[in-house]
Amino acid sequence: MRVRGFHGMILGAAVLMSAGTALAEDAAPLDGKKLFLTKTCVACHGKDGSKAILKYPNIAAQDAKYLAAQIKDIKAGTRVATKGDDGNPRTKGMADVLHLVDDAQIDAISTWLAGLPAPAPAAVENAERVAQGAELYKKSGCVTCHGPDGKKPLATYPKLAGAKKDYAALQIKDIRDGVRTNGKSKLMVSFAKKLNDEQIELISEYLGTVAQ
Repeated sequence: MRVRGFHGMILGAAVLMSAGTALAEDAAPLDGKKLFLTKTCVACHGKDGSKAILKYPNIAAQDAKYLAAQIKDIKAGTRVATKGDDGNPRTKGMADVLHLVDDAQIDAISTWLAGLPAPAPAAVENAERVAQGAELYKKSGCVTCHGPDGKKPLATYPKLAGAKKDYAALQIKDIRDGVRTNGKSKLMVSFAKKLNDEQIELISEYLGTVAQ
C-alpha cells in the first residue's frame, strides 16, 4: 500500500508539473513581431508595417487600439470597402486570412506595430497642391478629431500624418459614400460629405507629406 501510495504521489506531482508548464506557456506574453511575420501580415503591409504594397496602408506607429479594432472589424465583416481592381472588396484579402489570428494575437500585433518608428512621409511633388490640401484639411473639420496635421488624434482615432495618399483617399470616399460604416466612421460622414473627389485627393496628398 505504501509503494502504491508513493507511486501515486509521483504520478500526481508529474501531472501537476505538466499542467503548471502548460499554464506558464499560456501565460507567456505573445510576440507581436513574430505573429506579424508568420501570419501573412508582412505580405501586404511590408517589413515592420512601413512598406505596404499596392493601395494597402502603412500601419507602423499607428494607434494600437485603433489598429486592433479595425482588424477585428474586418475579421467580423463589419468593415467593408469598395471593390478593387480584382473586382473584390479591398478588405477581402485581409478578411480571408484573419482566421489565422485570435483577438489576443491581434492585440499583440497591434501593440508591437504601435511602438515602431513611423514610415517616412512622401516627398512633396507639387507644393501648390500640398498647400491647398493643408488649407482644406483645416477648413473641412478634420482637425477636430485627427488633430493638427493629423499627428495627434483623439484617443482610438487614427493618425493620418504620413498616410499613403491613395489609401487615405479611398477611406475618406468610402466613409463619405456610406460604404465604410464601422466604428466611429459615422461621425466623419458629415465632414466627408462636404468634400468632392478632387478635394479629398488634395487632402490625402497633403497628409502623405506630413512627418509624424
